[in-house]
Amino acid sequence: MRAFLLAILLSTPALADPIPGADDQAFRVPFDQALQSDDPASLVALHAAAEAGNTAALLALPTVSNWLRPALPFSERKKPGRINGQPIAEALNAADPVAALWAGGDIGSVTDRLLARAFALDDAGEPDKASVLFMTWVSQTGGYGPLPEGFFDHPVPPWAMAQVLRGRLIDNGITLPTEGDALLVQRLKAKDPAAWIALAGFAGLHRSDTPPVDTARLAAIFAAAGIPQGEAAREMQSAVPVLKVMGYDPVSREDAEAATAAFRSKPEFQPLLALCYSICPQTQDQCATAFVAGFGHPYGRATNAQPLTSLITTEDFFATPRGRLVLLRSLAGPLGDTPAASPRLSAARQIDACFADNLLAAVL
Repeated sequence: MRAFLLAILLSTPALADPIPGADDQAFRVPFDQALQSDDPASLVALHAAAEAGNTAALLALPTVSNWLRPALPFSERKKPGRINGQPIAEALNAADPVAALWAGGDIGSVTDRLLARAFALDDAGEPDKASVLFMTWVSQTGGYGPLPEGFFDHPVPPWAMAQVLRGRLIDNGITLPTEGDALLVQRLKAKDPAAWIALAGFAGLHRSDTPPVDTARLAAIFAAAGIPQGEAAREMQSAVPVLKVMGYDPVSREDAEAATAAFRSKPEFQPLLALCYSICPQTQDQCATAFVAGFGHPYGRATNAQPLTSLITTEDFFATPRGRLVLLRSLAGPLGDTPAASPRLSAARQIDACFADNLLAAVL
């Protein structure tokens, strides 16, 4: 119920208003400093502004703390977690409905609310945070239960929605495979690209160790949707690069280019495009392809380190030194203990040396 009420709040015109305090120098100066450097004094100043009642400073605190709290003296590190004695989570919930929806990424105790929160965050201009909560909902539920009315009207990324559709094709113990087939027919008729990704994944076209697929069942789905077999085969094959990339193993340049083309127009892909425009303007297309080839889709990599878009747009944030650093450093784990020798870095470098050099400089 709380998520439902928050979603209603998000639809009100008041949410389009500027965040109180966003133009106040008490917020603006330390926030801009935090985007440019590692001086923890900017975190201290933002905390003081939040305690003085500046809402923008309060909303910025969680992410700025994420960046700079380790640089504070140990005795000072707990201070940004409270606002005038109140836990910051409580202060955020009271101050801003979007911050309350995100709740620092806390999944809460009621799984069904995750979906409402994800949809509301998308409506509020937070596509990456929305995708993280949506995929958490899929992970926890399989997406097997009854789907709410209007479920397919939301701009869920096709690669994410495909997880739900693919789960409906198997005997999951909740829905019948025949129900899944009927749903796929509906989505094919609606020209939903997620349906092709789901069917290609179900058929195992992205793997070499897949057991034989039930071709008669697939043929029946295509026939019911009025799609010729040849066209269906081509559409499924075109979805294979997306499946390979979402496996987060290095892929070929050809697959990375195809997947990048599929992702490019989607809002949750914009952090990478902004990064590449900033660090490799002469090779920005190759830069994005190189990232995808070595590390997959960028969704979720910098979610907790990105401020709310009401404070700074995605494009502007990932063009700052801070935004560039948090996204590049999010790849340190996949690179392993010897980044320069990583097969992932090698796969990326073959496509764009500029991206590879910037990545290596950020993680070493």
